[in-house]
Amino acid sequence: MIDYGTEEFSRWLSENVTLSGAFSVESLKAVTAHVLMGRNYRLITETNTKDKLFLNYLWLLDIVNKSKEEFGADWKEGLLNDLIAKGRLDNQQKNLLYFLVGLTNKTATNLGVKKADLPLVMSELIVHINQLFSEIGREDDVDAAWVLMVAGSITLNIRGSDKSKVGKHFEKVIVKAALTILGLTDGINFWMNIDRDNEVDRETDAEIETKRGRVRMEVGLIAQGNQEVIEDKIGRVGRGGIVLFDVVGSKTRIYDTATRNSVELVQMRNNQPLVQLHRHLSNLVRIDLIPPPTLEADVVSAVNNLPNSLFEPFL
Repeated sequence: MIDYGTEEFSRWLSENVTLSGAFSVESLKAVTAHVLMGRNYRLITETNTKDKLFLNYLWLLDIVNKSKEEFGADWKEGLLNDLIAKGRLDNQQKNLLYFLVGLTNKTATNLGVKKADLPLVMSELIVHINQLFSEIGREDDVDAAWVLMVAGSITLNIRGSDKSKVGKHFEKVIVKAALTILGLTDGINFWMNIDRDNEVDRETDAEIETKRGRVRMEVGLIAQGNQEVIEDKIGRVGRGGIVLFDVVGSKTRIYDTATRNSVELVQMRNNQPLVQLHRHLSNLVRIDLIPPPTLEADVVSAVNNLPNSLFEPFL
């Protein structure tokens, strides 16, 4: 059995990723301030994602070189069989098991591919790569093409994972930070992570107390080409609700949808979301809101002055 170096790989990630501890309090504050200043948060998270990809590719190349030394000409099959025989695998090794056949764990599950099927899937993949080279009239390095397919699976897995984490962590952090900066208090004037109930059959990010009841609030860090997600959130908050979003394309219909449903839309990128939220909420809530910071330095200061405990439940 070869050494897969997963402990060393974990150390690389913790020491070299640009946003070391990407979901630490400090990182969450940095991204929150970036969003509330109207900036593109992906300029931060994309760098972090690329760093993870680079380290994963480097780890893959190390394993490929070790496998060639250990198993010789049949190193791809040897590597796969070695992992299968290993029995208990850590998470990184489990992922590698499916990467080796051009899949992710999730894709394999969706396709009904089980662990016992992987040697056959591997051989079929290698045959298919050879056939493709033959069909296009080229004689190339099958091993290199195979490594690229593995790297593609790694890329798909990491980008999907990072996208999911952004949704889980950043969106709720932004809601809570924005409302707190404006002077509302969690558990008194607003409530986070509202479950479905007898009145509303969809969970939502937050509910805000108003003079006549409560309004629901959602945030979607969704860019152009995903307006259907924002339309879903418009339906989720209901009449009088609020939806914060990143940015949408010029041909979007979400404003028409929001108008029909009496929902307030707040675009965050290239905007001052705190100012718009303050303007909308000031006549609705029972308390006098704090004037929103408008200068970038003041937004950063307001976020940094928030207690660390505000961010910790989302870690």
